[in-house]
Amino acid sequence: MSRILLLFAFFFLMNPCSLFAQNKEVVSASITGSVMVSTDGESLFYNMGGPGIKFTKDQFYISVNMLPTLRYFKDEPRPFVTPLLGTGLIIGYKRFIIGMPVYYLAAKASWIISGGIGIKLGK
Repeated sequence: MSRILLLFAFFFLMNPCSLFAQNKEVVSASITGSVMVSTDGESLFYNMGGPGIKFTKDQFYISVNMLPTLRYFKDEPRPFVTPLLGTGLIIGYKRFIIGMPVYYLAAKASWIISGGIGIKLGK
């Protein structure tokens, strides 16, 4: 009996929509790539979309991503281009995106908030 219940629970968790034919998919989640250029007024950031969670409704979507980034900023004695890892909110319509990445600079012990625009790659 316990094996039957375990088997039923396994199939229910794998595909819960098949048990309820009336439900329609309203929101979906997926992994996508994107390229974005952002600024904080002093630095220029080239963001490449990393892993994240994306919620889609029709042609609009919102996602929270980790963003591998190259920071362009003249800051002696550091190099002109430095790598960073940021996180941020991205809002998109079709292939166009607007984002607000946030970065932590350990050298200055401060947070940087930037804003930018970009394009979604893939479908």
